[in-house]
Amino acid sequence: MEDNLRDIFNLFHQFRIKINMMHNSAINFSVAVDDTGQNLIDVLEELKKKFKVNIETGLELITIRYYNQETINRVLINKEVISELKDTYTCQLLVKKI
Repeated sequence: MEDNLRDIFNLFHQFRIKINMMHNSAINFSVAVDDTGQNLIDVLEELKKKFKVNIETGLELITIRYYNQETINRVLINKEVISELKDTYTCQLLVKKI
């Protein structure tokens, strides 16, 4: 697993793609990145050579500092949560408009 992550991070570095959000589990590695054009297409082609790649476009990353549930509820109107990461002070929501 560590070798796979190393290879993935090396590709993102090589193609100069910044990862905005990521989640790693035993069998999945998910990232949210900006659509940077051709270099994103190129890194996806490289990743497809070794991994199963699923792409979902049209998502928005929302970051709320010093969040509370009221603020989260307000920004989620007409949005479906794809992924959510919270720590003490920051909440990141990867969402899709519905």
